[in-house]
Amino acid sequence: MEKENELIRILEGEFIRPVFQPIVSLRTGDVLGYEALSRITLPDSTLNIEELFHLASERKRLWELEKLCRKKALEAAIDKPLRTKLFLNVDANIIHDPDLKSGFTWQQLAQFKIDPEDIVFEITEKNAVNSVDVFIASIEHYRSQNFKIGIDDFGSGYSGLNRVCAFSPDYIKLDMDLIRDIDKDPIKKSAVSATINFCKEAGIRVIAEGVETLEELKVLIYLGADYAQGYYLSKPNSEFLAPNFDTTFQITSCHNKAKPHSKGHIFGKISEIGTVNKTVLFNKPSILVYDAMKEDSAISEFFVVDESNKVCGILPRRHILEKFSGEYGYNLNKKTKISDIMIKDFLAVDEAMGIDEVANLSMERQASCIYDSVAVTSNQEYKSTVTVKDLLLAAVSLQVKRAADSNPLTGLPGNNQIQEMIINTFVKTSPWSIAYFDMDNFKAYNDAYGFSNGDLMIKALADSMRKCCYEGIFIGHIGGDDFVVIVNSHNAQELCSYICKTFREAICFLYHPDDWKRGYIVSKNRSGFTQTFPIVTLSIAIVTNKAFQPSDIEELSSMIAEIKKKCKQTDGDVIIVV
Repeated sequence: MEKENELIRILEGEFIRPVFQPIVSLRTGDVLGYEALSRITLPDSTLNIEELFHLASERKRLWELEKLCRKKALEAAIDKPLRTKLFLNVDANIIHDPDLKSGFTWQQLAQFKIDPEDIVFEITEKNAVNSVDVFIASIEHYRSQNFKIGIDDFGSGYSGLNRVCAFSPDYIKLDMDLIRDIDKDPIKKSAVSATINFCKEAGIRVIAEGVETLEELKVLIYLGADYAQGYYLSKPNSEFLAPNFDTTFQITSCHNKAKPHSKGHIFGKISEIGTVNKTVLFNKPSILVYDAMKEDSAISEFFVVDESNKVCGILPRRHILEKFSGEYGYNLNKKTKISDIMIKDFLAVDEAMGIDEVANLSMERQASCIYDSVAVTSNQEYKSTVTVKDLLLAAVSLQVKRAADSNPLTGLPGNNQIQEMIINTFVKTSPWSIAYFDMDNFKAYNDAYGFSNGDLMIKALADSMRKCCYEGIFIGHIGGDDFVVIVNSHNAQELCSYICKTFREAICFLYHPDDWKRGYIVSKNRSGFTQTFPIVTLSIAIVTNKAFQPSDIEELSSMIAEIKKKCKQTDGDVIIVV
């Protein structure tokens, strides 16, 4: 009874205050948004916030409590930084409550001048859903009003993937129990990696909750999580705080090491193809943009910036013409500010990102905005604009460069792509194997059977590799009879054995039956004397990071050369792994 009295006093006295925890990009360290959390301010209260919600649910007063918490959060969100989202927790079983649908949230948004596009409803996966059909219909109802949907505590329930498939949320938040000590737990790491890969295919953004150590953060960055929140990044606070400079630097540094596309790009950084265009301030009259576009038909868009030159919106030509067209469009919008009509959902990328990476992000956008230009930024500040045409031209150039670098005989990636791939692999902390292939007795075969047959032998190895390697394995042709295979695991030996077997079956047709039956050919050695040479076999030197991480590329090359020498000392197919 005493606790129930506390509940009543909290509701009637509105003894709730909001705190906000930032959700941070694991690519740039920028803040995506803030999760609104609630704290009890009733003096001498014996309840914590979880107990309060549980009690409210038991006493059928859950919506009252949620409404109070939401009102307090939205009231405080008036000070939220521009172009950040507000994540609001919602019980799965009241999202379709009649009072909720009647417009309470919309009234509050209008009162505090918060854009509905900035709101994300988080539905916890811990809660049971009484009617899945009604729940889905309710989610679609709010999505149609520009609200985003997230699934909270993903991985804590028993039907997570089913729910993701059914609801198609915009975000999922990985439960903190999955994140805790992920750097020490290979099973957790595998589970999170699989979830992230699934979500990337489905176009869902992944937020990792409860990050408390640098080691956990590094693993999440390597695995490809989009965002994170937790005490290591920033504790919940009544103010809208962002991670400090040191934390942001750690994020960008770890990202560049885990995904080192920003350095040594064969195809160039996105900043190399950008054009510096005029921008407009968010607080200026929107009529200025309309007049400028009327005067100059070549202007396709304006990016909107704040006083610090940080990009906060986009105004495409189609959007402006739509706003100012029609019988009343001009009169309705001529006195509005740019911030009132700008589109906040746009693509902004860091200037260090690769062209190919930006092209992929651009094509993942919704159909309605897929042709919008991309803002190139540095620390969120506007630097340049890249149009879809720029990306298409760059993509054509990429294909030409790839074709130019490919080996003309096998069509496999050549030395430039091999070098980049080795550099990208070498810095990873996750398992990898680099296998160097070299044919034994190939020169003797080439001399005895001619260059045309020698080319067929090289093609036979390339085809065998293609046949044996699944998607995600890199195959490169260094030149001549030298090849490289890069695998994201320590289990390359079995793959290489399969390649040896497949290659041997393929080359039997390249020998005269008598030579194949004998197991050797007769040819001249390098001194010009006649000698017998065995059938062509493979020497394969494999370096992994299982027991030892080479300190640099030179040490890696030396290790491969040393292993290759040992391979050559034994007849037949030889595979040595270190």
